[in-house]
Amino acid sequence: MRRLRWIGVGCLLFGVALGAGPAIAQRNEMPTGYPQSLEGDLQKLLVIVRETGPSPSLLVRLSETYFDIADDLQTDKSQRLETYEAGAKAAKQAYELDDSNADAHFLHAVNLGSAEQLRGVTNAAMVVGEIKRCAQRTIELNPRHAQALQFMGGLLIDLPWFLGGDEKQAQQYLERAVAADTSYTKAHLLLAKLYKKQSRLDEARTHLEAVVRAEHPRYRYTWERQYKPEAERLLREWERSGSAKP
Repeated sequence: MRRLRWIGVGCLLFGVALGAGPAIAQRNEMPTGYPQSLEGDLQKLLVIVRETGPSPSLLVRLSETYFDIADDLQTDKSQRLETYEAGAKAAKQAYELDDSNADAHFLHAVNLGSAEQLRGVTNAAMVVGEIKRCAQRTIELNPRHAQALQFMGGLLIDLPWFLGGDEKQAQQYLERAVAADTSYTKAHLLLAKLYKKQSRLDEARTHLEAVVRAEHPRYRYTWERQYKPEAERLLREWERSGSAKP
């Protein structure tokens, strides 16, 4: 399963980071030429879908690839919006064919959230309910779906209270995410920040060190460029301030 950061997910809702970041979008172990290689992946999938017809598994792969392209390859806003919308459409078609497909519900949520962020704050707020329902449906189907747990944790941290934001519930989702799969470094990073706010400094440091020392992190592309550098920076800052001593 690929990384969707919004996954603690790349997209923003109501003007703040969705945090799931990255959620879920590139491959954990990057192929040669990534992310440019995604264009060829997409064309191959489209040919297969045309020749064999859509199936839930093919549509999920297609939705993931659309998300990857919009998140990691494209820079033009209109192109990214169109690609996220295509990803949301493919995921929706997948769960309409098979409502028990947890990944289909999840991919609909993260593609939809990313598209709405590009449209603007007002539109994003209007679809929060649908995004949350899709993520929660994922977890109902698979209680150990680490990506969806991470996504929900990040979402509940960043949403304002009147849209359902809740740091206590967010912490529970994030703790479940790392319990399900310790390689989700975005979840560790978000937990570290929550624990720091609660003055649980030893636990916060432990989670930051888990990010820095990860041997097989999910979403390696983003871990190398974002999560690891941020964890290293926070450790340095906390040590200088004396708030997270060894």
